[in-house]
Amino acid sequence: MNATDINTAVTLDSANQRLREVFAPWIQQLNLTVEAIDGDTVTLRMPYSDSLCRSGSIVCGQALMALIDTCMVYVCYNAMGKYADCATVSQNTSFLRPVKGTDVIAKGRTVKAGRTLVFGEVTLYSDGDTKPVSMGVITYAVLP
Repeated sequence: MNATDINTAVTLDSANQRLREVFAPWIQQLNLTVEAIDGDTVTLRMPYSDSLCRSGSIVCGQALMALIDTCMVYVCYNAMGKYADCATVSQNTSFLRPVKGTDVIAKGRTVKAGRTLVFGEVTLYSDGDTKPVSMGVITYAVLP
């Protein structure tokens, strides 16, 4: 399996290999894992790390936004059925409550997928909690 080959099937194994081999080094340092690809929904995990926190052991908004954006990349891949080149067009993020001392779970879904644009929503949760901590509405362009 070649993680850079856009014709590779979107599976958990290929998705996690792609995270390790294709994404920017600072995204790789977040140690994200793709936990599920189910229908139009994708689930990622960002493990807790003190290096992602501001004072009070609260996970910083920048890390949460990066998780939302990365989850949406996989929503886009899943919607297209392949590892198509894609790029963020817009991201609107709302922070609802702090994340403190726990992993963060991202659940992303396709709202609408067209030929050139994919619209999605990503909701973040503290691991083990059903109350959202952050929500993102994202548009991605599928590049030629």
